[in-house]
Amino acid sequence: MLEIVGASLEGGASIVQLRDKKVFTPEEKIEAARGLRQLCNRYHVPFIVNDDPELARRFGADGVHVGREDPSPRIARLVLGPRAIVGVTIYGKEGEEETAAAAGANYIAVGPFFPSPSKPDEPVLPLNVLDGVVQRSRLPVFAIGGITPGNAGQLAEHGVAGVAVISAIMDAADPRAATEAIRRAFSDGRLPAESHARPHRKRAREESSREHFHQQTVK
Repeated sequence: MLEIVGASLEGGASIVQLRDKKVFTPEEKIEAARGLRQLCNRYHVPFIVNDDPELARRFGADGVHVGREDPSPRIARLVLGPRAIVGVTIYGKEGEEETAAAAGANYIAVGPFFPSPSKPDEPVLPLNVLDGVVQRSRLPVFAIGGITPGNAGQLAEHGVAGVAVISAIMDAADPRAATEAIRRAFSDGRLPAESHARPHRKRAREESSREHFHQQTVK
């Protein structure tokens, strides 16, 4: 796992999340968290933990990502402090974006928009749901679920801040190349929607988005 993540970081992954759905033993989970923390320090990218604010605190993670069955964003914030990154999964219903923001989230994730081996029981959402979330949200929106180099650009066209990927990188023969391909596709997908924007306005939006997401990151 650490070799794959290291290769992905070489390919330009900009944040790493430890997501364990009862696969690791407690000892393995601790070892994974420790190794990922060290890798992220080496590459100067944020490291966050899925589901578990206490584990995130224990290993000095930069934040945590929580879903419907996890501790609330408010609890995560209490555990990790005001400088932590707190991400929240939402499910496409109107009002969830504002609830997450009011609870102290820094970003939201929504999906899946394509069939996903890591979320096999979740229904695939139509892309108009993503449009609604992006339009309503005052937080950065990340698309999740079944994302590949072949569809990352399509999601970028809908105005998301980024995409979260598991299988297309972790199962790739060349994780670095897969990461580079996803980043390239995403960047290409953003160009049509932004080509009409004045360059200084485009730069201002990008800088604002980066600052909003990273201002709470503990290095």
